[in-house]
This record gives sequence, C-alpha cells and structure tokens, in this order.
Amino acid sequence: MKRLVYIIIILISYTSLSYSKEINCAAHNVYVIDADTIKLCNKKIRLNGISAAEKGHVTYKSCKKTVEKIIAESDTVSCKLTGDMTYDRYVGICTVTKKDITEDLQQKIIENSCARDCRSYSRGKYKIFETEASRELPLPNYCK
Repeated sequence: MKRLVYIIIILISYTSLSYSKEINCAAHNVYVIDADTIKLCNKKIRLNGISAAEKGHVTYKSCKKTVEKIIAESDTVSCKLTGDMTYDRYVGICTVTKKDITEDLQQKIIENSCARDCRSYSRGKYKIFETEASRELPLPNYCK
C-alpha cells in the first residue's frame, strides 16, 4: 500500500511539473499562424480559452495582422503551458510584455475583435472583453 502511495505522489508531482512549464521568447522570435495560434521559439502554441475565425473567413487576414502587430509592439511573449495538446500544438495561456508592463494576449486579441471567449476552456474568463464585432465571429460548438 505504501508503495502505491509513493507511486501516486511521484505521478502527481511529475504531472504538475509538466503543466507548469513556461516558455519565454523575444517578440521577434514569434510567428503568428493565425489569431489563436502562434509559434513561440519554434513551438506551436494554441492560445487557451479563445476561438478566432479560420482561414477563409473575412476577418482571417486582418486579425492575423492585428495579432502580429500586438506581438511586434511587445518586447517578449510568454506562455504557460497547460499540459494539453491539440493536434500538433501545445496549449498555453500567454502574455505579452513591453517595458515591464505585462498583458494577457488572449484578452488583447478579443478586445481587438479578433476572437471570442471559448467558455469550455476559459470558464468564461474572456467573455467580458468581447466586443460587438467579436460577437459576430463564428463560435465552434465545442466552445459553447
């Protein structure tokens, strides 16, 4: 029984460590794939808790450019990985920092009308930041 308890403690410790991994990268080393996916220091990161329009949607290109601008105006981008993976991407909660001021990247994207709150993953954290224009964006069933 003691052995089982030790194994469980080790597994929990290992799991907690893997979930708390944080990646920090200079903004010039970040590539925007789309409004809710970035490549941070060569790791694809799906931004947790938001949903942006997919390729082919009328806002896709302009929102990609908006996210590129947010990142370009920052000094660093940091993502705390959740431990989840979706397709070939890590899932992370990300921030941008400029001159010691840190802001939530997902929040900024929603405030710029380029994404919506994905309640299933954010627990409604970003809903209050949705704009009238962002509420017009399609919301996948898994976010409702």
